[in-house]
Amino acid sequence: MTNELQSFESLSKEEIMKMTGQDDGSQMSLITVPKLMINRQSEDDEGHALRPGVYMVYDSELETMVYSLKDKPIYFRPFVNSYQYMTYDTDNNNYSCSSVIFKSWKDEPIDSNGGLRCGRVIGKEREQLTQAEIDAQRPTRCYRLIYGLLTMTGTTPAGESVTIEDRPILFRVSGTNFSPIGQTLKSLKGRNSLMFNHVLELKTKRRKNPSGSIVFYVATINIADKEIEFSKKDLEHMDMFNTLITEENTRVASLWKEANSHKKKDAKSAKIINVVEASPEEVLAS
Repeated sequence: MTNELQSFESLSKEEIMKMTGQDDGSQMSLITVPKLMINRQSEDDEGHALRPGVYMVYDSELETMVYSLKDKPIYFRPFVNSYQYMTYDTDNNNYSCSSVIFKSWKDEPIDSNGGLRCGRVIGKEREQLTQAEIDAQRPTRCYRLIYGLLTMTGTTPAGESVTIEDRPILFRVSGTNFSPIGQTLKSLKGRNSLMFNHVLELKTKRRKNPSGSIVFYVATINIADKEIEFSKKDLEHMDMFNTLITEENTRVASLWKEANSHKKKDAKSAKIINVVEASPEEVLAS
């Protein structure tokens, strides 16, 4: 009895609330992680000069963006590799549709509009599309989502030095940056190595489109030699990342179900309208 009491007293308040039903799990957590991105701007909204091509991340403690140093690598330890389809709405500057986050290409990623992959057509079916249909699909992309820990030395827009160490972040990439980190993770698999036992050194390379009118930056990645042992703290990070994915997928699944419910109602209403508009002979014959 004493041991049972000690075990109970060792639980956190959150764990006790879930055990006793005080927390029924209906409230989503407010866990968020900042996004790691490549800066493409020459200045911010306040007029501070910025260097394009460096990495940037929001520091919630300082409440400001932090930018990496030119030609200096940042260090990223990947924990979870996943994917998500999203459609970007340029008029409203948001994503009008998003799929569940998935980890295998064998999965069928349902989306918030009640369909799959936000309507993106893939594989051989894409060969049947007209050029106009292909153009209409451009706002919808498949993003690679890599959750992990970031370590970097950088500066704020005002030039203050900042050091970030083992900060949980999301590195979301698409387009030309989709493959580089994917190839790196694939190479680790080829070594039979777990990705979270390794640190990736990230820099960028300046590129131009064939006409030279557009400048963009592509991630370059090296794998550090030293391997890192997976710790108890790392397990907490892994649990947090998977919780974020589960919460996003629960949100999308709810919207998918709601959208399909509306589709069934619309189809039923359309059938009733067709019957009402039909002639008496057609109604009797049906």
